[in-house]
Amino acid sequence: MKYIDSHCHLPQTESFSDVFMRAQEYGIVGCVVNSVNESEWNTIAKIANADICGAVGIHPWYVDSASPNWNSELETLLCDNPDLIVGEVGLDKTRDNFATQEKVFTNTLEIAIKYKRTINIHCVHAWDVMLKILKTYKTDLPKVVIHSFDGTQNAIDCGIDLYFSYSPNIANENYKRVRESIQCVPKNRILVESDSSALLPTINAANAILSLRDDITSDDIFNNAKEVFYNG
Repeated sequence: MKYIDSHCHLPQTESFSDVFMRAQEYGIVGCVVNSVNESEWNTIAKIANADICGAVGIHPWYVDSASPNWNSELETLLCDNPDLIVGEVGLDKTRDNFATQEKVFTNTLEIAIKYKRTINIHCVHAWDVMLKILKTYKTDLPKVVIHSFDGTQNAIDCGIDLYFSYSPNIANENYKRVRESIQCVPKNRILVESDSSALLPTINAANAILSLRDDITSDDIFNNAKEVFYNG
């Protein structure tokens, strides 16, 4: 079986190439590396290739430290690197900078729309605002991936063709809402991720999904990721 990790991050102490090489031995044949702030953008752009999809953006936790020209710099990077996508971006109500988050996210979403780039979204306790924003742009949206999906039913039923990426949390029986949600998501909208710099936990997420849905195969999950991140 082979998989694409739809959401991982740069390691702190070794090269990403070494991490990815090890993961390939276990069937992780592709991945999407997400930035959390501007300092990672150039590194991600440099390591991106046919197998490593680079995603650039500002994580909602770090929007307060964004440079004054972050949006124009993001546009330039996307123009110069047509295979880059946008991420990790989004909204998180556990932080006290929500107004700034909304402004940065909306601006980033407009940039993703302008350049027709898939966008990898973080959403924590903010589905009311997130869905309102996405519906505002519904007719123009690029492919939208909800990373580390928490199982919120309103997101599944929102009328927008979202992709839902499951982290290894779905293997934990204590995450009942997440595990129950997998029954409601169309099989062509399911992705898996590590949400780490290790990549291999992606396999745990996939195995859990395969045990919970007998109509889904590893090929289905793999092909979903190819479609959304590598244009099929």
